[in-house]
Amino acid sequence: MKQLQGDMNCRLSKIELRNFKNTEYGIVEMPSFANKEYFSRSADILGIYGQNGSGKTAVVECISILKNLLEGKTLPANVKNYIAQTSETCQLRIWFTVEFNGEKSLLEYKVELGEISKEQTGIITEELFASEYSGKSFKRKKLIIGYSSEKGKSFVTPDKLYKDLVKLREESSVDMMVARRITQREGVSFIFGDDMNRVFELSKDVLGVYSGVIKALRDYAAYDLFVISNVRESHDHNICLIPVLSGAEDKKEESRKYFVPVDEPFVLEKSKFVFFENILEKMNTVICTIIPGLNIDIHSFGEQLMENGKEGVKVQLVSKRGDVTIPLKYESEGIIKIISLLNLLMCVYNNPFMCLVADELDAGIYEYLLGELLSVFRRGAKGQLLFTSHNLRALEMLDKTSVIFSTVNPENRYIRLKNVRNSNLRDIYLRSIILGGQDEEIYDETDAIEMGRAFRSAGKAVRSEEQN
Repeated sequence: MKQLQGDMNCRLSKIELRNFKNTEYGIVEMPSFANKEYFSRSADILGIYGQNGSGKTAVVECISILKNLLEGKTLPANVKNYIAQTSETCQLRIWFTVEFNGEKSLLEYKVELGEISKEQTGIITEELFASEYSGKSFKRKKLIIGYSSEKGKSFVTPDKLYKDLVKLREESSVDMMVARRITQREGVSFIFGDDMNRVFELSKDVLGVYSGVIKALRDYAAYDLFVISNVRESHDHNICLIPVLSGAEDKKEESRKYFVPVDEPFVLEKSKFVFFENILEKMNTVICTIIPGLNIDIHSFGEQLMENGKEGVKVQLVSKRGDVTIPLKYESEGIIKIISLLNLLMCVYNNPFMCLVADELDAGIYEYLLGELLSVFRRGAKGQLLFTSHNLRALEMLDKTSVIFSTVNPENRYIRLKNVRNSNLRDIYLRSIILGGQDEEIYDETDAIEMGRAFRSAGKAVRSEEQN
């Protein structure tokens, strides 16, 4: 590989889960990768459908954990709950196609989570691989760097890498020991943590191009990969505000990324106020086409000194319909959901290297509107959108490779439907639920008569308790 110069273009390719929640094994490929269009710059949309409790949200949570690790952040406090009860560890893998300086490669990051002490669940091993693209296929993968917490094993691999880092700079030995301690104590990635990042910065001659690759993956996770989860600890009512990027703007400025609450006033730094107004102006251009007559505006309460001593403005987001203005928090859940995702969707539409992962995309959104949005993205978007949903309207709007289904079999959790010869994926899915015919069962059969009997039985039990 040549020396890395400038930005690295990166796209999500596939995800693999082993013993994660109720999934013993499952693999999810983005449509472009499944179609062998590895370095596509057009819309890459994937919907995940299936029965309640069949592993759809597990994919979103898996990507969320991997995003945290790639950013150098800590594992969630409840990470132990993600490991299947039938196993002591879980393994997550994620692949990215990357381009830089005319070179094309496939990067693979693999991490194994499990008990590292009696009181703590954390990272047992992690590895980063690269496979160069020959023009037709990917070459044999090469280990860039690995980490292990297991006793009796080198904690950094390959051994040559460790020796070369120490040979170039003796202090690297101490720095790597510190990084290992932090990984064990705080659940931070050894490879992508801040301490190893400093080692790589000071030892570029050893890693060569790969020191840039590691930094570029950190940047991708922080600025181009967004995960919106509906689990309890997520910030469901925050609007994520980032610029609509054309590719020429500097998207790596942390000051240009905001998470703004819709349910209460907040103080905005004066220097960022113009940027905030510009974002709302762009959002309103789209909002009026999705929800006719609606606009988002800012209500200012006046200047206020911020905690850091800088001048700020206390503001609240409001919605306007004609002459009527109300706080945005009083709008319906569906409208708040659309507005909360809108700026991210704008970025995905215009930036081929932006990826949005959203759980329950359809929640609160009118099904016809959902279908129209997905149709618009399928025809004209440049970026990547991965979502879970229960609303079958999307099956009428997306190609067969753009939808996967969760199955009843935990050992083969995700499949694409076979024998799809027409565009009506919805009919085929419903027929497969009733008649079967797929490689795996996609619905654990329920019986309406049994349901009714159970409800009646429960009602009798309640009445009996009341009489006693």
